[in-house]
Amino acid sequence: MLTEAALYYRHFDGTLHPLNSSEKNLPILSRVNFDGESYYVPQGTEVKRQNALRSVSNILKLTQDNSSKEALRKWVARVGQKEAKRIRDEAIGAGNAIHAYLHSYLTGGKIKPVSKSYEFYLEALNTLLPNFGDTLLSEQFVVSFKYQYLGKIDQLGFYRENLTLSDLKTSLKPKLSIDWVQDKILQLAAYYIPIETLYPVEQAVLIYLIRDGSYNEFLFTPHQMEFYKELWLERLSQVNEMTSSAA
Repeated sequence: MLTEAALYYRHFDGTLHPLNSSEKNLPILSRVNFDGESYYVPQGTEVKRQNALRSVSNILKLTQDNSSKEALRKWVARVGQKEAKRIRDEAIGAGNAIHAYLHSYLTGGKIKPVSKSYEFYLEALNTLLPNFGDTLLSEQFVVSFKYQYLGKIDQLGFYRENLTLSDLKTSLKPKLSIDWVQDKILQLAAYYIPIETLYPVEQAVLIYLIRDGSYNEFLFTPHQMEFYKELWLERLSQVNEMTSSAA
């Protein structure tokens, strides 16, 4: 019987391998496509949806509510396709640069210079860096075999003196209300579920670095995370029902 959750790393050929090579019972995971969607399937099993593991981001996208989809459609219509793409590209570029910087900082790697275009995000991050302590995991794949999904966590380590699962985002504008970031909290909850079976997590944090150099920080106790874990599992159930209907 497979373990409930495990850490994985990406091999050069694109397959995912158990981080702990001594865990011989854990399968290598191969990437496959069904109807344009990417999944991972354990090697040695039949390639079908019922055996597939979805990504956290894919699950959230598939179960996004209609109001969120409509808001996105209206935004694109208002700013235009070209400007929407520019904003998305900047967000992706900023996110990749800042994540790479933090990963190198926390793991003692060589820190690459950050483009001037993203210097205000870096300014916000530098304000928070003293809060980070020893790091256990950074940019690490985690697989939930119990619930059949996977994703990559940002960091697991000490933050504000507690063992913390953290997720870092960049944003053009401040996130002044927790209601504005519900899907991102559910993403954090999705990672929290398998990670807490492996480590004694004391809290979780969602951090937004804002383009004006400020930041927003949302801290969650294990008790608070229980609520969001249930919401995440409801979203996961929706996807499982979709899969069953399509079978």
